This record gives sequence, C-alpha cells and structure tokens, in this order.
Amino acid sequence: ENGKIAEVGTHVEIPADFPKERVLNAAGGYITPGFIDIHRHGDWQAFGNGDDQLLNRQGLTTVVNGNCGLSVAPAGKKFEKEIAGFLSSVTGNSKSRETEMMSTMSSYMSALEKEGRSVNTGMLAGNGTIRAGVKGYASGKLSKEEVHQVWDAVEESLVAGVLGISLGIAYAPEFEYDRDGLVEALQPLKGTDIPVTVHIRNEGDGILLALQEVISVAEELKIPLHVSHLKCIGKKNWGETPVRILQLFDQAATRGVKVDFDLYPYLTGSTQLVHLLPPQFQEGGTEAICARLADQSCRREITKVLKQPSDIFENIVELAGFDMIYASTLHTEKFRSYAGQSIAKIAEQFEQDPYDTLYDILLAERCQVTMLDTIASEEDMLYFLKDSRANLISDAIYPAGGKYHPRVYGAFPKLLTDYVRDKKVFFIEDAIYKMTAKPAGVLGINRGILEKGMPADINIFHLDKLKVHADFEKPDQYCTGFDYVLVGGEIAVKQDEYRNPQSGRIVRGSNK
Repeated sequence: ENGKIAEVGTHVEIPADFPKERVLNAAGGYITPGFIDIHRHGDWQAFGNGDDQLLNRQGLTTVVNGNCGLSVAPAGKKFEKEIAGFLSSVTGNSKSRETEMMSTMSSYMSALEKEGRSVNTGMLAGNGTIRAGVKGYASGKLSKEEVHQVWDAVEESLVAGVLGISLGIAYAPEFEYDRDGLVEALQPLKGTDIPVTVHIRNEGDGILLALQEVISVAEELKIPLHVSHLKCIGKKNWGETPVRILQLFDQAATRGVKVDFDLYPYLTGSTQLVHLLPPQFQEGGTEAICARLADQSCRREITKVLKQPSDIFENIVELAGFDMIYASTLHTEKFRSYAGQSIAKIAEQFEQDPYDTLYDILLAERCQVTMLDTIASEEDMLYFLKDSRANLISDAIYPAGGKYHPRVYGAFPKLLTDYVRDKKVFFIEDAIYKMTAKPAGVLGINRGILEKGMPADINIFHLDKLKVHADFEKPDQYCTGFDYVLVGGEIAVKQDEYRNPQSGRIVRGSNK
C-alpha cells in the first residue's frame, strides 16, 4: 500500500473486493527483499533508463553509484572535461550535456531526481573527483586554499544527500595523498557516522600496509570504514594473507573502529588499463601520460619498475602476468578488432614485446581503455564472503565501447546459483542477508527487510529456475528465472518480462 509493505504474516485475510490481478502466487518459491548493490559505477547509466532493465532482471531494486573515488560529480568547472575523459573507461559517457550535471553534486542529484527509473538510486561522492575538481591531475600536496575547496565540495555533497564519501587511493589523482593528507581532506566527516568506502592503495604485496593506512585514517577521524572489493592479488598473497587481513579487522574492532567490506563473486576483476602503470608515471593527466609513453627512454624506465615486485603500488603486471590481463574496450582502427584478447596474445600477433604493446595501446587509445584481469583465488573469495562483515557487490563498470564484465548483468544471482544451489557453500538466508539488509545497514539505507512499513522492494523466485547467462564470451545477457521483482510495490519484472514501472526513488543520506 502506497509503495510500502502493509502487512506480513503466516495468514493474511484478503478483502473480497481486492483485485485478483494484485495477488501474486509464490507457492514453492522464495520471497526476499529486493537486492541492494552498494558498489556500481553507473553514474551516467542512471539516465535514460540506461541499465534499469539489466538491474531489475537480476533482482536488483537499489543501487549505489560513485564508487572508488570516481564519481562524475562534483567535478567543479575548471577541470570537468579532463575529468569526464578520465572517467569514461569506467562510467562511460553522458548521453546529455555533462557540464550541466557534473559541477556540483546537487546539480547531478537534481538531474537524477527527474529521471523515471525502475530502480532506487543512491550516490557516493568520489574523493578523487573532488580533488581533481580543485587541482586537476597535477602532482603535489594541496595548498591551504585548495584544502578548503575540497572541504567545501565534501560538505556540498553531504547536503545534496550522498550516502558517504568514496576513495580510490590507487588511482590518480588520489594517490597523491599520503596518510595525513587523507585525514586532512576528510576532516568534514570527523566524528560522524558517515562512512568512507575505500579502494585501498594496494591489493597485492602491500595490502596489509594499505589496510593499516585506511584503518588508521578512520580511527583518527572516528568514522566507519568500508573496504571495497576486498581481494588478494597474486598467488603469493593467497591463503595466509586473507587470515591476517581479518585479524587486522578484528584488532581494529577492539579499538572501536567499525570496519566492514564487500566483494564480487568472480576471480576476474575489471578497471582502467592505465592503472597498470606505476603511480609516478600516471601523474599529470592524460596528456602527460601519453607524452611519457611516446618517449622510449621513459618506456624503459616503466618496464624496469613493472618487472619488479612492489609493496608501494599494485603491480598487477608482475602479480598476474600479461597472459591474465585482457584489453576489453578498444576504439581505434588499429586495435579495435583485438578487444577481449590478452595483452600477451595481442603482442604475439604484432610480434613485439608485451610491455611495448601495452604502451602502444594506451598511447593510441589516449588511455581510455578498460581491462579484465584474472587475479584472485576462489578459496580466498569464499573465505572472505563467509565472514559476518562481508557484503556482496558487483563493482560493475560501464566503459564506453567494448565488452562489459559479466558481473554487470549477473553478480547477484551468481551467488545464489553457484554457491547456494549448486555448490551448497551458503545457506540461502545467509546469502540473501549479504545482498539486502547487510549492505543497507552499511550505508544507512532504509531498505532490505521484509517488514511492515518498509518499502515494498520484493523478489519472488524459484531457486531451481534461476539462471545466469552472462559470461566472458557474451557478457550482455539478462538473467532469467525471477517470477516477480517489485520496486516500491510496483511490478518491474514478471516472468522475465520487464515492465519499467518507473517506481524507483532517489535514496539520500541523512548526514547525521
């Protein structure tokens, strides 16, 4: 009634005049809260019903964008075009005039408010975008004036209704912050219950140091910490390191630091290809990076660094190898036909060194390339996911052109089909909790529970009928098997038919 759950019980009397078409038969199936994905990069997809159907078709009724410090707003005015270009390999491109929405979070949220979505949508403000809006992608510490501009942007975003601040310390320009710089930039959050969601500085050899850094930041500021897409990159970091990570979280909890985390149910990740370069070679933005890549002596320097292990930055080339790194979005005539192939395989066809192939691709594509990288262990993934602090996410990115990762279309049902139904790793109740009430609690979203008075976001399905069709060969395939998906009490999906009820709402933070 009025988009809310009016009654829950073992027996509910249905009035005689109640329309029969409003009675849904769930016999033999499951009734769950609508799934909540608190880590997506669909900032531009939220417009023009860009990803509404693929979300609802996998049971998602609420999503949160703006993750990893890479939100499209608030970008300010001075560097907005450069920021839009940098983000395009993650968020894609706007279908409308970007500058009208990007400058402030309130302008973005106002535009979003006018959209008739079939999914509820929340936002995080990206700390990287905030810094880039003040200083661009230039290196160095912020001046006092620039720090105050960062604070103004954080506070404006909180007033606009973001659910928290996201960090992407592994990415430009945020890797310019040291630990104290992060504390300074996040001062407006001090002593609040507003969370920071963090893509840490290093998920490889330096993961323990990177986690200690952000725990220290959260502890000093007395704010909740949420670690994004937790994983250990590289075989040498599998097995023992995850145990030490959860011990770190336990120790933080004893000191009063609230820490939790999320992860996706895949062993292959996806991010910007330029992220393979050492941080010092990513400084200054696209033009500066391309100038370095065009310099043969600079290429030799980069290669020398990439061939060595590092606990300072996330050296995916050394940890995974070019056989496990795939260029998934390519636009130029020279490279377009190689989309989806590994850097090693592309190099072989060009009869050249894979390091030079990497640099050639980045230079030709102006760094606007997305990669897939197989980097994780299933044993580690399940070890993390079984922890009570774990939330399920997709980390879906929407690069302009090329292939998506299958997690865009199928991450949430994959947990149910692969690890509840087929492999019986989780009880269904535990899996559903990690997809609904748990993530709702992390960001203070008043959803995710089937209870009188709660928003009527509801999934009905038979577990044996659920199917995830998206794979790495054909990732853009809808899930099937949902009997019904309701958003705000309106039917969004009926027997795999999408109805687009436009009953989604903007989810705003209370900023307590």
